[in-house]
Amino acid sequence: MFMPRPLRMFAVLAVTLALAACGDDSAKKEAKASEPTTAQSEIIKYNQYVDTANSISTTFEQALERYEAYAVPALKEGKPLKDFVISNDSTIQRTKEKLDRALAMSTPIAEIDAPAKAFSDALGKLAPLSHELQNYAATKTFLSDNGALAREKSPAYVAALTEVVKAENGFYRGISIKDTANTKEAFEKAKKDTVAYYRAGMVYYGKATMDKASGVFEGKGLGADQEAFKQELDKMNEMALGFDKKTREADAKGCTGMMMNVNGFLASGRKILEHTNNGRYKEDAARTGAFKMMRPTIEDDANSLRQNFNNLISDLNIGRC
Repeated sequence: MFMPRPLRMFAVLAVTLALAACGDDSAKKEAKASEPTTAQSEIIKYNQYVDTANSISTTFEQALERYEAYAVPALKEGKPLKDFVISNDSTIQRTKEKLDRALAMSTPIAEIDAPAKAFSDALGKLAPLSHELQNYAATKTFLSDNGALAREKSPAYVAALTEVVKAENGFYRGISIKDTANTKEAFEKAKKDTVAYYRAGMVYYGKATMDKASGVFEGKGLGADQEAFKQELDKMNEMALGFDKKTREADAKGCTGMMMNVNGFLASGRKILEHTNNGRYKEDAARTGAFKMMRPTIEDDANSLRQNFNNLISDLNIGRC
């Protein structure tokens, strides 16, 4: 299962990795060792990669879209520029340094290392162009040269940024593949009918549900994934009920904060199924005239599902229960 970064929180890495050690005495003994094991070294490296992904607040894809939407048309007009903006310049070097630190770690992570290297290399090629244009924009030199430098450098900048976007998406894909493997392993290794098992199951089936909701995030609807989405959501509900039961066996108060977020996620998913079945999304898509300007229900539903998922993952990472 793969969700592009804007649709997923890489914070799940902390959950999937931590879960593998829940209730595992051998893992606790290993943690006391002075030298990290291969597994621990992989966790450290993996966390570095995910920290890198999470540190990019505006993706390079978004930066390219903005530049092509605003700067490129203005440059083509050939008129004196009134404004010129470059996005993500400070992010380039910071991201490359983070990637290089992870790549320097000896433990290999096959799913991510090659994409991370390609991402770092692409950023290295973009950096000098971006920095030059950033200084040009910051000093408003475009007002004195009527945009001449921007027009000269723009094609090379767009080409380099496009390569970064391709590499960035490959990097996210690599993390997602590894993240899915970690989640599945943690779930399968956890002792059945325990808090750790149900917690791992919520992560696993929560991610699976989000994966089947990709059409909703794209504004198209569930389509052929409707039944699979429902099945993953039902499994998520099963894990949530087991988690609630086990936590209440240990403490009558249970874990109300966690369950509030789980229930919110489940409710958002069922709302999507309701609006799919009653034709609400199709009705919105068929709007005409002024009504077409209204925000479609599917957008609100997608945002609700995403936010509830992110809240759940954040709560799981904190590990209150």
